[in-house]
Amino acid sequence: MNCGRIELGISLNNTCNFKCRMCNIWQHDRHQNRLDFKSSCDIIDSLADFDVKGVRLSGGDPFLVSWSVDLAAYIKRKGYHLIATTNGSMITENFAKRISETGIDNINLSLDARNPETHDSIRGAPGSYENIFKSIGHLSAYGKGLNIGINTVISNLNMHEIIPLTELVQKDNRIGHIYFMAIMQPFGTKAEREWFAKDEFCFLWPKDKGLTASVLNQLIKFKESDCKVNNSVAQLKTFLDYFKNPLNFVRKNKCNLGNEAAEVNQLGDVYLCYQHDSIGNIFDKDFTDIWSSGQAENARKKIRDCKQNCNLLINCYFEE
Repeated sequence: MNCGRIELGISLNNTCNFKCRMCNIWQHDRHQNRLDFKSSCDIIDSLADFDVKGVRLSGGDPFLVSWSVDLAAYIKRKGYHLIATTNGSMITENFAKRISETGIDNINLSLDARNPETHDSIRGAPGSYENIFKSIGHLSAYGKGLNIGINTVISNLNMHEIIPLTELVQKDNRIGHIYFMAIMQPFGTKAEREWFAKDEFCFLWPKDKGLTASVLNQLIKFKESDCKVNNSVAQLKTFLDYFKNPLNFVRKNKCNLGNEAAEVNQLGDVYLCYQHDSIGNIFDKDFTDIWSSGQAENARKKIRDCKQNCNLLINCYFEE
């Protein structure tokens, strides 16, 4: 039996040791994690009947979980492409050696500015800029074949630093790519249609439309040349439309998330899209049964009929 092609994200925790200004998760009480090493391995085992595009480990920060390296090794033994995203705070030399030995394919480090003070301020973690480059050094020393990437969120806080940061990445032979995301409503907050205009969030939304357009057009030119920018030209042009007016932005395609991707959170709840209800919990049913359940089909119909200008489709799940 082949259940189809899938990309699976597993959020190992809801805990982060940073206080990022574009994320509010750290301000809330921590949910108790139900996932452990065994239950996470069970999820991986249930993928045997799928054509697995890849597995992503996230959080919070996944490397805060003590068994994250053991899980990475298990996933790679199963032969799956594995990606993890981290703030880099846990990547000591010893950790870099251990995680590299698993055969992990890609580690993305969060870096938002060329200037250390700007990055540390955005992430609410003094010294985090310096630590990112220590992490890059450790990973490049041990991770033969490991692709080290940079993830950067474009916002009003770092618009003037985007091009210098891109140029820095371009010159650093240890870094394979840089991937940009457009600022969204902070995680851990109640969804608001005009979130960017609210007093508590408006400091994140780019104020200078001329500068914003100039930066994105420069990124497009970089992409059209031999550059490490990992976004497509089409996605960068979509960012232009989004930043001009997020309410007028209209996505052109129906959402295909329900057919090709799933997320499991730290409580074991399975989602096809976080804008819709969970389709089940892995502690109640096997993942394969959840994927093919009536709840999943109902969620897929809602996703297909969805008319929202979803920020996720601008960023992580952008389609040409």
